[in-house]
Amino acid sequence: MTSFLNLVWKHRLTAFFSLALGLTWLAFIPFYLSNGESIPWFTFGPAVAGLIVAALAGGWSAVKAILASMVKWRVRPIWYLVALGLPFGAQLASILINPVFGSAPPAWGDIPAFSEILPIVALYAVFSGPLGEEPGWRGFATPRLLAGHSALAASLILGVIWAIWHFPLGLVGDLSLYGTINVVLAAIVFTWLYQNTGSVLLAILMHVTHQNSVRFLGKVFVDADYVQQQWIAVAIWAVIAVAIVAYYGTESFVRRPKARPVIAGAV
Repeated sequence: MTSFLNLVWKHRLTAFFSLALGLTWLAFIPFYLSNGESIPWFTFGPAVAGLIVAALAGGWSAVKAILASMVKWRVRPIWYLVALGLPFGAQLASILINPVFGSAPPAWGDIPAFSEILPIVALYAVFSGPLGEEPGWRGFATPRLLAGHSALAASLILGVIWAIWHFPLGLVGDLSLYGTINVVLAAIVFTWLYQNTGSVLLAILMHVTHQNSVRFLGKVFVDADYVQQQWIAVAIWAVIAVAIVAYYGTESFVRRPKARPVIAGAV
């Protein structure tokens, strides 16, 4: 047993990514067979994998660190503005820019009323990725990748794997090239957010905002206009990612690397 635990500790990132993909894709099978009508439990694959590998490789202290980061709310208010406002702003900007490139005017009336959106957003926060993914991607993988890689390299590694994790969605028609590229770019932004807050809670909020900004604001366009608008949004995320790297450098994504926050659960 000790040799097994040592093996898991030595290869904890490989174990996590393998388990996250394996659990997710296995749990995706009943969702696919139900034609997308069942509860998408597969979205909890990364969180479950992170907690399992953390427990095996670091014990309760490692698990506790991830759980603590999920409820860490005492951060500078500006980071709440970033987590909630940046994804919303990027989507809104892409909508306003889209007509410049020949789209129809946005049909603002197609966006559901806020009272209708709110309960759906709460449901999606739990079952559509944010709560099930972020404890794994940011709570477990990010600090351990940062232990051996620059912030940029860690983000790109995680971003590619995060994108691959979404591949089964192609079986239910919910996968696109622009969405896949956006995931890789978003990984840079999420690392920046995490490095400056140490909070998985803020990552969950950013994930919720990004996902639902696309889901609901995107209703103002249809067909080719919608696709064009999403490509514009990808370009905006690319600008944001490049700006982060240009301003902070590639190493840590914090202004003063020596003073960066203690990373939760880096065992």
